Amino acid sequence: MTTFQLPNLSSNPKVRSGYIINNKQYTFSFQWLDNFCLLSIYIIKDNKKVYLIKGRAITVNTDLIARVKDPALITGSLMIKNKYGTDVEITQNNFHTDFEMEYYDE
Repeated sequence: MTTFQLPNLSSNPKVRSGYIINNKQYTFSFQWLDNFCLLSIYIIKDNKKVYLIKGRAITVNTDLIARVKDPALITGSLMIKNKYGTDVEITQNNFHTDFEMEYYDE
């Protein structure tokens, strides 16, 4: 398992971050809208953006990349989890403090 920090969306509701997963650079675009966060993930292949997911609302403890069936893009599972194991809603202010992203190989 690999753990990634989430960006602070309280001061900037639209953030793009790069994460390296299995030696590949992925760009994550987080956008806070009213009371939820939209996520898009893409990789650059042949100078083009190839989206793994586009405009998906983040839900806690759900595999974000479950529908990606191309092993050349990514394998395993990627989840947003509460760091403390508590059952609280994601807010714009607690997104980066109480939650983290976890990647599991196969």
